[in-house]
Amino acid sequence: MVISTRYDPVVMYAKKIFFAGFLTVLFLVLCIMPVLAYSPDAADGYAQGNALMKSRNYSEAISAYDHATALAPDYYEAWNGKADALNRAQRFSEALIASDKALALNPEYVQGWINRGYILYNLGRYDDELGAYEKAIALDSSNPEAWFNKGYSLAGMKKYDEAISAFDKVQSLSPDYPNLAANKRIAEQSRDAATPWYIKNAFTIGIISFFAIVAIVWFLEVRKKN
Repeated sequence: MVISTRYDPVVMYAKKIFFAGFLTVLFLVLCIMPVLAYSPDAADGYAQGNALMKSRNYSEAISAYDHATALAPDYYEAWNGKADALNRAQRFSEALIASDKALALNPEYVQGWINRGYILYNLGRYDDELGAYEKAIALDSSNPEAWFNKGYSLAGMKKYDEAISAFDKVQSLSPDYPNLAANKRIAEQSRDAATPWYIKNAFTIGIISFFAIVAIVWFLEVRKKN
């Protein structure tokens, strides 16, 4: 008689340990591989670019990102960093080209789409700007920056109700998001100011009109009787 080990507690425990170990190794590989894909010098150039961005030294940041992409042409984060630096340096057309490169390398790079929205805003391409934020949201629906920028973009287009809905989404994701309350209040005030008086007071006008009609009908009936 062959004894099955299918439900043996020791065997089942060993299988669980093996499976957990396999998942851990897989996770580490997926996290480490993108880093290993770039040379240390390229990674250093990218890190230097990020540090220079924090100090608002955009020209040197661009050079640092250029160094990184020269060593690793597929370094999409560095291309995106360059796009951001060029945008902040008000070199908008060049920034868009760098953004094109970053997103061609990784179309699912959420921050790349958000940064592209900033660039398109500065180029006055507001419909495309909104589309960039919507793409970011499609990739990561819980990204408060993408939702906030979408709200800001919609408010600029005078689509105030949609903007307020976007700001409400930010509120649910990140209640302390910077400048959220102020921008939502401005959108609400702008919506109210843009709404014609007869729409804002439609209920009151309707009540007054109803009683006015009733009064006229009553007056005419009284005249007939007299």
